[in-house]
Amino acid sequence: MSEKIAIDVHARIDKRAKRTRELLADALLALGAASAIDDLAVGDLAEGAGVSRSTFYQHFASKDDFLVRSWVNLLQATEDACAQRFPDRADIIASKPLFHHVAQARDFVRSLIRSEIYPRQMATGEEKLRAIAESNLARRMPHWSKERRRETAIYIAGGFVGLLRWWMESGLKRSPEDMQAAFERLSASALAAET
Repeated sequence: MSEKIAIDVHARIDKRAKRTRELLADALLALGAASAIDDLAVGDLAEGAGVSRSTFYQHFASKDDFLVRSWVNLLQATEDACAQRFPDRADIIASKPLFHHVAQARDFVRSLIRSEIYPRQMATGEEKLRAIAESNLARRMPHWSKERRRETAIYIAGGFVGLLRWWMESGLKRSPEDMQAAFERLSASALAAET
């Protein structure tokens, strides 16, 4: 998977809603890179996106809801794009494009890791990654018991989120390629014994 993958976070919604959510996501990345995420108000996000506050609330219950759902939607969209592009891929989590995405949003990440929502966002993302990993394990390891696939999914998703958090919280000092290599090396043990 060395090619760049087009990720459409909002592929499953109608065109107007998709455009609104893309504008809000762009505003979040720009505003979050320039100031503390905790200091951003819904009005700031709406204004930055060129939409009204009421339009924002048609899509999201709150700023926190927007932050958490945007992360979870990105995880699912990344998985969907990789599954479509590489249907027989061996990975369990589409980690490579996620590492690259985080690296490209460096200034935003600095703000995100200091926000109050960050721990909840990461925990919710880990739950989503567990489901993705379990589904991919069912495809890749159908001979494993459901319990073993669930345990392995928990281990791999938790390992990915832990590694991602460490990388972000230590200032993204390593390259996305180094992080991908580390994740592959560390998760290989969970997949090695195919009994």
